[in-house]
Amino acid sequence: MKIVRVEPTTPMIVLTWMIGTRCNYDCMYCPADLHDNTSKHPDFEKLKQTWDNFYENTRAQELPYKISFTGGEVTANRSFLPLVEYICAGNFNIGQMLVTTNGSASKNYYTKLAQLVNAISFSTHSEFFNEQEFFDKVHAINQLMPRPNKSVHVNIMDESWNQHRIPVYKSWLDQHGISHSVNVIDYTNQIRNTPVQLGATNLVA
Repeated sequence: MKIVRVEPTTPMIVLTWMIGTRCNYDCMYCPADLHDNTSKHPDFEKLKQTWDNFYENTRAQELPYKISFTGGEVTANRSFLPLVEYICAGNFNIGQMLVTTNGSASKNYYTKLAQLVNAISFSTHSEFFNEQEFFDKVHAINQLMPRPNKSVHVNIMDESWNQHRIPVYKSWLDQHGISHSVNVIDYTNQIRNTPVQLGATNLVA
């Protein structure tokens, strides 16, 4: 026996939207075409127009939309939350909205976002984050997004210098019943050979 094909029960128009490369982190393994700290954030009007144009060109298919937002870091753009609010408030037949983030925004910000989107994926970046603050935030937002209607997931980045902390992260997430996976890193396009710094190592599993 073998699985030949898997199809969603509800056909959707799937949009993965990289709203910009600007990021407040500078991870050594993240290539320049995925992040920088100099490019301008697209403003709300530009983002709104981009969505409106996409919608007008696809609405005739009469299918719900699955939108996955990524960057750069989406929450670093002040126009991102207004964009999500605009899409949610419109009659756009949104089936799902998903967000990938480094978790650097405030708990209050993610609380607002949790009310609007279906799923939030947080990624660990040990060069820059405070472990305890990050995981406390994840836990708080996870409680606001219970499955099956919503979900929180943690992408544990498999950083070569941080291997000893990964079991701690996994143990803590298991204890709190939070979905997670260890993400293999492609170092072929890294911008440095070593991390520039290390964040606070203070999580106790």
